[in-house]
Amino acid sequence: MCGISGPGWINIEHMQPDIFFQELERQLKSRLPGNASHVKMLPPGRLLQVPSGQDIYRDSAVLILLFPDGEEIKICLIRRPATMKNHAGQIALPGGKRESHDANLIQTALREAYEEIGIDRNAVNVVGLLSPVYVQISDFLITPVIGWLNKKPEILVDPNEVDEVIFISLEDISNEVHRCNKEMETRTGRIFVPGYEISGCFIWGATAMMLAELSDVFAGDSQL
Repeated sequence: MCGISGPGWINIEHMQPDIFFQELERQLKSRLPGNASHVKMLPPGRLLQVPSGQDIYRDSAVLILLFPDGEEIKICLIRRPATMKNHAGQIALPGGKRESHDANLIQTALREAYEEIGIDRNAVNVVGLLSPVYVQISDFLITPVIGWLNKKPEILVDPNEVDEVIFISLEDISNEVHRCNKEMETRTGRIFVPGYEISGCFIWGATAMMLAELSDVFAGDSQL
């Protein structure tokens, strides 16, 4: 079994999957850092949460899929096609809007991951949820669902939704060397945004906010 080293991190070296689930579940049941993590990757001028009194927003969910790969824990990301109306070319997590037939947001995340990249929803062990992230520009409230596979997933890409699948490691998002600010073109103009620069990919916006909380949870900072 693979492991993550470093102060504060859940050490799963030589740990059986059921023990890993228990340890991660324990962390997720603690008070999550939420906004304290999200603000680290919040684009300037954007709201951190749904405005007070606003009760109309669109529920959605994404799947943060974790799996062992050698001595690392990997995360599955996607790149949206450049032809998409919204978030064209951006690095994202598989997911989307909750549909009326989804019993809950966990089902939304698993359904979308199956439709977009062919992840077998029956093979995913759902470990828990992270804090919702509000995307002001589209009025989406996104719930990250953490899932675990015992091996690297078999991928079947829907080219209408996904250009490519990208794998990064948990150690990548914990390493400060990968955090930077970069000028990006947005619907409101060009702005400098915080994010992760990993293997030539720049991850920013809601995806970076969710990964920041995931990193803090694994680092044992769930009491922020």
